[in-house]
Amino acid sequence: MNNAFSPYDLCPCDSGLKAKFCCLEGNRWNKKPVRLVGDEPITGYSHKGCYANKTNDCSTKISKEHLISNYILANLGNAKVVKIQGPPYGKPGEVKIMPKAGLVANVLCVRHNSLLSPFDTEIGKFHKTFNKYEKGLNIEKPVNDISIFCGENLEKWMLKTACSYIASKQIYSGDKKIECEMKDIYVDILYNDKPLPEGWGLYVDAAEGTIQTHNYIAPSFIIRDSTLMAVKMIIHSLVFYLTLDNPQTIRKGLIYRPRGIEIKKGNIKKVMEICWQDKKYNQGVFLTHTRNISRTPEEWDEWVFNKDDKL
Repeated sequence: MNNAFSPYDLCPCDSGLKAKFCCLEGNRWNKKPVRLVGDEPITGYSHKGCYANKTNDCSTKISKEHLISNYILANLGNAKVVKIQGPPYGKPGEVKIMPKAGLVANVLCVRHNSLLSPFDTEIGKFHKTFNKYEKGLNIEKPVNDISIFCGENLEKWMLKTACSYIASKQIYSGDKKIECEMKDIYVDILYNDKPLPEGWGLYVDAAEGTIQTHNYIAPSFIIRDSTLMAVKMIIHSLVFYLTLDNPQTIRKGLIYRPRGIEIKKGNIKKVMEICWQDKKYNQGVFLTHTRNISRTPEEWDEWVFNKDDKL
């Protein structure tokens, strides 16, 4: 999905470096994942209020962790509030306006919370770019565009979100609260660079082939007994899943670890490359911008939030 690009142009990952000295390897993009395992000695402290305390590398204070990344919240709604659906914020299917400052939980120590900030940055840029590209196709003379993202970083942001909901006991099935198990492997993937097992990871549902611009949050979860099987996130009406088990069957239209998302209008292409360290993932999501649709906010809410949560 690589647009024509000069190796001496600035890298589209926004590092400030020339592409040749950053993410461009030959004629292929490769933005590498963030590694959290460093050379600094561990603290040797385990804070009982931090869900990553098994690492024995906690700080002494607990911080306020946003259940949904603050970088995404900054792109949504106005400066102080955002629309969000369902429990624990309201009844199933109900859309409520919530203060952004209230969407936090005390589930990580300051050290472990700050270590995950690169994943928040990645999803924030991804969400903002999607919105920018859609708007950029509506101007009089749109231009080609490309941005680079790391798939492993996006997966870890979704896992981070899942862990926050598990640790804060905010996962619901309908109106019933479910206490899901916080598995050691989740912490190892986030903080010890353990790879996701085969079959786990990011899927995108591209069956509809359309996107709609609407600022909303709709996190939901697929649960079996007390085990979280998958996290679901809707971003501009594309449905993203992070599976935390090996699915028995995958329905038609789901793409595993997509190589990128292309939005096309005439001869203009807006490309969001998603890099994976395993080069076998080459299937992309191709969307065509056809027209603008006007709906009232109430009609948008009805359309956006009433989608099934089955993988």
